[in-house]
Amino acid sequence: MLSYDKQDFSKARKYFEKACELNNGRGCNGLGALYQNSQGVEKNSKKAAQLYSKGCELNNGIGCFALGSLYYNGKGVEKNLTKASYFYSKACKLGFQMACKTLKELR
Repeated sequence: MLSYDKQDFSKARKYFEKACELNNGRGCNGLGALYQNSQGVEKNSKKAAQLYSKGCELNNGIGCFALGSLYYNGKGVEKNLTKASYFYSKACKLGFQMACKTLKELR
């Protein structure tokens, strides 16, 4: 995370890739954010969705929330409000409070 905070996205990408390979949800989410925000890599929302999905599978609430947001906005995946709600709900159950708030606003 230190490399990311210092805006050294090339180094951050290497660390996030390794962490994700080792099934660390935070690493997958960090790598997804790089692809979503075009930080040190070419923007690729589809790749971001795949990485957030893996983070979510590893029970990382931020990954579930980010994936829900992609479904809500139709970025990298086909817009699907049912799936968005599902992933927001999972993120909320995993303790990510922003997802709980977003879920309430959707209902």
